[in-house]
Amino acid sequence: MRMNQLALIVTAAMTLAACSAAEVGGPTTEVGGSTTEQPGPPAEPTPVIQIRLEGGFRPVESILGDGPTLTLMSDGQLISLGPIPEIFPGPLVPPYQTQTISADDIDRIMDLVEEIGLPEMVDEFDDSAAAFVADAGTEVITYWDGNGAHRYSVYALGIGANPLNPDEPIDPRTEAFAELWEMMGNLGLEAAEPYQPEAVRVIAGLSMSDPDPQFVDVRDWPLDDDQPGSWTRVNQDWTCQTFGPEVLDIFTDATQTTTWSLQAEEYKLLVRPLLPGEPDCPI
Repeated sequence: MRMNQLALIVTAAMTLAACSAAEVGGPTTEVGGSTTEQPGPPAEPTPVIQIRLEGGFRPVESILGDGPTLTLMSDGQLISLGPIPEIFPGPLVPPYQTQTISADDIDRIMDLVEEIGLPEMVDEFDDSAAAFVADAGTEVITYWDGNGAHRYSVYALGIGANPLNPDEPIDPRTEAFAELWEMMGNLGLEAAEPYQPEAVRVIAGLSMSDPDPQFVDVRDWPLDDDQPGSWTRVNQDWTCQTFGPEVLDIFTDATQTTTWSLQAEEYKLLVRPLLPGEPDCPI
């Protein structure tokens, strides 16, 4: 008989947290001459599923600034990218939101995880659509369980059948991924609370373009750490650092065209919440 899928998620999270929990532990008690360790604090929720868009024919700052679109945590919390106002320039910080989804929804999600075959994968890629689609992005799903991370990537997910060969079957794993992606995305449209991150990722690069004069917005460098050149380098032109969540208050009314003046140079900043399951800076 299949276990309740919500229990599977919690079990997976507890397994992943076992090492750190063991290090923390609780007080020890001697019973009958032997020492027994008491239970430590409950394990923190951990990511179970994360979906993100990678690559595509987009500006480098768009690719570097993007975060995961959907993250499911072991406690049933779904973190999703919220609605972004259709204005230009848009807000600098993308709005992430969170809600707790139902056990029935989790069951269906885990069914689709099984249909994709994620528990048996390490890192697999369906690039069959590259034969008839150019410059698309790649949707990537990562699934964590007691055996670590499992990753499946699909180029141009959702594009459908090959128009050059309509009878060519679509990989059933990719069809299941497309269904999961749509389902979780629809769940993310429901009423949710703003996501409160534990850390914020800031990526800095010199501003190399001339903005439209009506959107010029130059401000003083906003961070106490004013040495972006010493931050972690993510490519030739951009560096990265993480900060506490309090820095979000600095960027409340900043936009995608805001630049920041430091030592006679103007910088572009890419700012967003760091989500569970992500490294501090892009690898």
